[in-house]
Amino acid sequence: MAINGRVLISGAGIAGLTLAICLKEYGEDPVVVEQSPELPDQGYMMDFFGSGWDVAERMGLTDKLRALRYPIDKLQFVNAEGKPYTSVPIKRIKRALDGKYVYLRRPDLVRILFDRAEALGVQVRFGKEIADLREREEHVDVKFDDGSSDEFALVFGADGVHSGVRRLMFGEESQFARFLGAYVAAFHIEDHDLPVRRTAQIHEEPNRVAFYYPLGDRSLDATFVFRLDEVDVPPNQQLSFVRRSFKGSGWIGEALLDAYKGTAPLYFDTLTQIAIPRWSRGRVTLLGDACGCLTLLAGQGSHMAMAGAYLLAQELQRYDGNHVAAFTSYEAMMKPEIARRQEDAAAFAKIFMPTAQSKPWLRRLVIQAGFNPLVLPFALRYFGSKSILENENDENEEA
Repeated sequence: MAINGRVLISGAGIAGLTLAICLKEYGEDPVVVEQSPELPDQGYMMDFFGSGWDVAERMGLTDKLRALRYPIDKLQFVNAEGKPYTSVPIKRIKRALDGKYVYLRRPDLVRILFDRAEALGVQVRFGKEIADLREREEHVDVKFDDGSSDEFALVFGADGVHSGVRRLMFGEESQFARFLGAYVAAFHIEDHDLPVRRTAQIHEEPNRVAFYYPLGDRSLDATFVFRLDEVDVPPNQQLSFVRRSFKGSGWIGEALLDAYKGTAPLYFDTLTQIAIPRWSRGRVTLLGDACGCLTLLAGQGSHMAMAGAYLLAQELQRYDGNHVAAFTSYEAMMKPEIARRQEDAAAFAKIFMPTAQSKPWLRRLVIQAGFNPLVLPFALRYFGSKSILENENDENEEA
């Protein structure tokens, strides 16, 4: 690869750090800027497999992933009293995915990627954000929010669903946002006495779902998803907003929200997809949630962020630094995959949470059927167990 000069990546998240690592290993000089003063610890527990696992394997990171080993032996769907009506051994899920599967928190993955980037000598500048972009014939002039400026051969916007790079290059977020009618909040809590031991639990009620994951003997991670019209919620009101939305909730929902004192960061956002007609303009392109946010309902956001970053770096190498050809090829490969998964996630959002009209017995029957050992491998394909890098391998063999 021969990019003529340094490149700038906005966002030290999953997509941005994956791209930085890949470019550095190809001999390029990426610089990462991150508006947060440090690596964020906000996030939620997620299943990691499929395309993300394939990229992590190629990057030599799967041993790090497996070493996390959270104490989760089973996944259970529980009623308002905490009694399970469906119980699935995690070993069953791992077998269906040939062992290429872990539970981890989103910040865990970011930390693993950051440590690799740091070991490779990637420069990451915290507390810094792009304020202005001006494209020139041979480079992009970049002005930062601290008043400093610099120039880079290429600029990559990997700064999330509320991307500043996207706003500067393509316009306001409202043009591209698709609100799916729900919110998500997540946090972890230490030193609790709640009855969650070695079992991930899911509790459903009309228009709200709670997920509980043990992190240790007395710590757990909680994610709350609830259906509500879109409103503006100031940061200092987010916790009370979630508490009101789960008032009267069964099982441990209310107790857990009361026990959370705000000492660990609260992750809070709308479930909003991003669909944008073009991902690139000149020497600037977008990746990850900035151009194709799926939302956590897809169960594939991190996987696709890593895959997109990996393929983008690969195309820049394939086209010897010709950014126009590389960006075009990258978008042609990724955009149809993202669009299909967004459609699936939008459809899933309508049935993900029960409504007042839902028939509990029917939902339970469907859930139990989906985790049947014979059905599970096919159900997992809906959530991205088939890696998009398999398509890349097929194309390479044909070539």
